[in-house]
This record gives sequence, structure tokens and C-alpha cells, in this order.
Amino acid sequence: MKNRSKGLYTVVILLLCLTVFGCQKKDEDKVTGSKNTTTEIASASQDDNDAQSTFKPSDYTLPPKEEYIYEYLGLKFKLSEKFQKYLKEKKIAMLDDQSPLDEELKYGVLTFDEMTEEQKNASLNLIGDGYDKWKEQLKRVGTIGMFKKGLSEEEITKMTKCNHHKIIGESSDGKYVYYLSSNKEAMKDFVQELDKTKIEKIEKKDSPEGGYVLSEKTDVANTEAFTVN
Repeated sequence: MKNRSKGLYTVVILLLCLTVFGCQKKDEDKVTGSKNTTTEIASASQDDNDAQSTFKPSDYTLPPKEEYIYEYLGLKFKLSEKFQKYLKEKKIAMLDDQSPLDEELKYGVLTFDEMTEEQKNASLNLIGDGYDKWKEQLKRVGTIGMFKKGLSEEEITKMTKCNHHKIIGESSDGKYVYYLSSNKEAMKDFVQELDKTKIEKIEKKDSPEGGYVLSEKTDVANTEAFTVN
């Protein structure tokens, strides 16, 4: 019943390399990993040094690039140059999120959150709930994503942590609606630059086996998996 994110997958993979399971399970956990996986692997580890291993979550946010293409969402978009700079400078953390994989897909979004210097430089234990707590404390700027048609604005507000929603259109299969959402309580410059994002609908691919819809086109081709800044 847990959600999945690329940043979390990367943490899981790092943890796998430190446990008795070994790195040979890396490819398997890209597909099946979840927050529960982290807990299970941590409890299975017999090495006291594992508990002392740390990582910087800001190093595992999604990197800035000219264009993002998400075929399973049916979207591609270009962030403004200034917003890309925010990502590069780690002022903004770009992550991804979707509804539980064992349920019918309700939403899949890319999230954008403010990062303080403390959050940017935070070093967390690989084992434990530090990553979840770190992510929860980030201040939401906005999201880009799709939501199952029929969801109320109140439900979308809760899912996105945003208070303003702009409809982009419907998916090619007619089952989902696209939104650019923003939190007007976030820093004004961040919100204004996010609003400049150029978003285009494309043909939406059916969800892949496993249900994870936030793989980019290059991820699907296995050429850009788990980029580290």
C-alpha cells in the first residue's frame, strides 16, 4: 500500500548493495521495490556497519534537463531556464509520486519542493524512516501530473498539497485529466517560474507490468536509470 518514487528506489538499491542479499538483486528491486522493501532489507541485514551508512537525499532528486517525456502519463514538458537553474542549485527538489501500485491508478505526478540549506545538505541513515521524514518536511511549490477523471478538487488538493489547479487537458484514452498545480503559499518566484512550464499532451501508453507509470522515455530504453546529480 505504499507509493513509489525514483529517489526512493535509488536509496533501496544503495541499501541492497550493503546487505546480505547482494547487488545481484538490483534490477529486480527497480521493478518491485517499495518503501516496505527498505524495511524488510534493513531488518535482514546482519552488519552493524550498515546502520551507520548514510546518504544525501538531495543527491537523488531528478536532474534538470531540456525536456521531460513521460509516455505512460501521456505528457512531455519543458521547465523554464530559470527553474532548471533552481533544480541545478538544489533550491528545488524534483521528485515523483503515484498512487499505490496494488490499486487502480488514481494519480501520477512530478513534484517540486523548496529545499532549505539544511535539507539540501542533510545526511541520513540508509536504514530507517529518515528519508520519508525528510521528504515530508519539504515545502511544496507545485506538481505536474495526471489524475483519474472524476476526482474532486478537494481530493486533488490533498494529493498534490497545492491550492491552485490549472487543467491542461485529458489523456488520449479519456480516463485521466492533466493538471499543473501550485501552492500559492510557496516562494513567489518559484511559483511564477513553474507556471511558465510548457506542457504538451502526447499519446499515452498503457501502464507497464508492475504499474509504475513515472518512467521517462529514456528510462524505458534503459539509457538513463537512476541518474545521480
